[in-house]
Amino acid sequence: MGRRDELVGGYVMVARDGFIGREPEQEKISLLLLDAARLITLTGQGGIGKTRLATETLRRFRKARDTPVYWARLARLPKEAGVTAIEEEVARCVVDADFSGRTASEVIVSALTRMDGVGHSLQTVLVMDNCEHLLTAAGEVIARLLEAVPGLTILATSREAVGWADEHLIQVSRLTRSQALLLFRQRAELTGRLVIDEEQSDIASRICQRVHDNPLYIRLAAARLLRQPLAGILSELNGEPTDRRMRWSHGPRVGADPRHRGVRDVIAWSYDLCTDKERLLLERMSVFAAGYDTNPEDDAVATREVGADLHAIEAICADAQPPEPDRDDTVAGGAPATRLAADEVEDLLERLADQSLVTVHITPTTARYSLLESIRVFAQHELARRRTGTEDERALRIRRHRRYYRDRVLQARLEWLGPADQDPQAWTRAAWDNIVTAIESSLTAGEPTVGLKIVVGLMGLTDLRGPTQGVRQWIERALRATRAQVPQSLELHLVQIAAMAALAWLALLQGRVEDAEHTLHDCVVASFGDPEIGPDWRHAPEVDAGLIAPVEFVWGAVLFLAHRDPRSVTVFGRAREKFGSYGDRGGEAWSELYEAMAASFLGSADAAVKLSRQHFDRAVDAPAGWAKAWAELAWAIALTKHGDPAEALIVGRSALAHQVEARDPWGAVLAVYVRMGGLAQVGVDLVAAGNADRAVLETLATEIAHLAGGASRELAEMGVDISGLGPIADESSRVIEVARVLLGEDAYAAAEWEGRKLRPELGEVQQLALGTLSEERTPQGRTVAEKKAPSLWSQLSGAEHQVAILAAAGWTNTAIAARRGSSSKTVDAQMASILQKLMITSRADIIGLVPKDRGGEVRTEAAKRPRRINERQRKVRPSPK
Repeated sequence: MGRRDELVGGYVMVARDGFIGREPEQEKISLLLLDAARLITLTGQGGIGKTRLATETLRRFRKARDTPVYWARLARLPKEAGVTAIEEEVARCVVDADFSGRTASEVIVSALTRMDGVGHSLQTVLVMDNCEHLLTAAGEVIARLLEAVPGLTILATSREAVGWADEHLIQVSRLTRSQALLLFRQRAELTGRLVIDEEQSDIASRICQRVHDNPLYIRLAAARLLRQPLAGILSELNGEPTDRRMRWSHGPRVGADPRHRGVRDVIAWSYDLCTDKERLLLERMSVFAAGYDTNPEDDAVATREVGADLHAIEAICADAQPPEPDRDDTVAGGAPATRLAADEVEDLLERLADQSLVTVHITPTTARYSLLESIRVFAQHELARRRTGTEDERALRIRRHRRYYRDRVLQARLEWLGPADQDPQAWTRAAWDNIVTAIESSLTAGEPTVGLKIVVGLMGLTDLRGPTQGVRQWIERALRATRAQVPQSLELHLVQIAAMAALAWLALLQGRVEDAEHTLHDCVVASFGDPEIGPDWRHAPEVDAGLIAPVEFVWGAVLFLAHRDPRSVTVFGRAREKFGSYGDRGGEAWSELYEAMAASFLGSADAAVKLSRQHFDRAVDAPAGWAKAWAELAWAIALTKHGDPAEALIVGRSALAHQVEARDPWGAVLAVYVRMGGLAQVGVDLVAAGNADRAVLETLATEIAHLAGGASRELAEMGVDISGLGPIADESSRVIEVARVLLGEDAYAAAEWEGRKLRPELGEVQQLALGTLSEERTPQGRTVAEKKAPSLWSQLSGAEHQVAILAAAGWTNTAIAARRGSSSKTVDAQMASILQKLMITSRADIIGLVPKDRGGEVRTEAAKRPRRINERQRKVRPSPK
């Protein structure tokens, strides 16, 4: 006789705190259960909550349907257990005792097979919990049972897919940021330490992020409150070899799975299942920057490219072929060392990803790989213990890492207008975290010249990722470190001058014109080696004084942005020629771009059009979208100032679309200002022509105000002060004044304030400029929504909204109950309330009252609606082959 329990048979998972989140996963599992799917496997990293999710979903499922559920815990079996041991474990879970002499397989099949009175099979659910360490044998048992029991649904949990032909995989991701904080607060309350105020909540949220919102790790972190304050726990999570999370004392000793008592235990369970080469690759990958997991529900967390591509992992983690001459390929004690060939890395990566140890980030063009921070810290500890002969393996990989990214950054500048698959801006953006890691390691490990070359190579190559102050600090640290080196080579001296020029450029962007002037003078002093040099060198910028290209560029920038001097066009042209003679295509293109913009703002119409068109024609044929976007931007400025502003709006829109696609925030904001200029010039021309419609002018001015508010907020978060950008600031002020005149002071201020509500992290100001921002998020849409009168639909509660949508999509009350984890009586009561509030008598009338903006939900739910299978009329299905 099968063992039954109020929740599940065989094994009951006791909930120690309220279940949090996981609604999308529960919905997917419930739909598959309703549809009698054969094998559903929950996969994900250790501690992510697969077992807990299965428990909660089945608890809700059984509230609506009286389907037997049995639970087999495979974690208690050793990894060498075979088919017979697994079958015996399952048999113990489905029967109390059996003295018939039947085999375990026969007992299981008999217990799980259910028929109605006319011989039709009925559904039974078997949970196979923790399959990853018994994957081959567990897969064989699962295949046998699915063939022998037609009505059986198996719900498996595993860190790796079972591999059955028709397996439904559900990846269990991290909690959302808000869910993670809620869980931390719940667990902190158990220790007597409440997390209440804003500062405490911020620290707790950062702790959750450092343990990548993993539920188990959050529980362990909250338990540390017995020994540390919140700030102390956060300080223990630095992501480096000194990180203390691996040394955290174990969690509960009673009622907890031994695999889950500490962070190390969780990861070691998977690590121990790896082959020697898989372990070695995992350890070596710890020199890369940590990655992250995503959760589709977490709208507040903007996703970005992360991880390393296959080429980088092969170059840094594979062993040299043939072996490096100074490398002793034996481990301590004389045993041969495990070696990795480059052509083995891809297959090993896929295996590690299958085992939830490596995170894969799929982009439209490639796959990138990373380790979550906890796994990275674990792997760092393991790598630190590994030595090949007398060589420190970790030091070797870190050195390879920083030199690899130095070489790639320098190469990227040479490929500025190269093929699309070598777009330097796209590569820099994707590799940013590892570039930062390489810079930091070079500054702390005695190779500051490597870091200085990386930072200098990035200038003019990157978008402004984060505050400019951070980039400035890198340069200053690297300069101090390299100046302390003896001897000083000519190459290093030139790199130091280029770094100083980069500091001057950053000072201009920050609005610190005086600092930029002083730093430029220091560059000239260093170039000529004469500390007594006076200011005379400034008097004739049209004469080549023999400065290197980076100094020429920043001199042109100071003349352009600080002094509004037309001679900046000549200096930018000279910088372009010198960069070209070096073979530095990035510096050459960047100089040409600013040469064209300086001509548009300060030069003649002929020069502006000629230089802007020349740059546009060179870049427009380049597959790299980022260079093309900036060339379009320069051409749009020329058209606004000296051509057709209507055409400028068209070109500027294309430039903005390309900047958004390239995810270049500085270029995208500048494109917004260019659009504002085009709109203002169109308005001025209409007024001058004497045929302007007042409503048209107000529409133009209102868009300018909205864009000005959103762009100013975005620049502030980037650390850029537009007031220091000379002609660009002048043009912005002129445009805003035009909008103020057209709208009036009060109306302009109100519209600008509405624009400030646009969210920079979601690129809403760019979407508004492109016309792609959803209507309800536009300033006008928000105003309309605030004034909208309530409807009958608004009288429904949140739960009733969801039930009404499902009913409108044709779901039965029973199916709705199973989907939502409610009893049928609860759904019946909700349906009666819905009909009453909507003032209708039939559920068929609901569809006519669903708001238009929710019609898509109804169509989506109609497509998800389970096939109408009555348990007592279901025919026996053919067994899968």
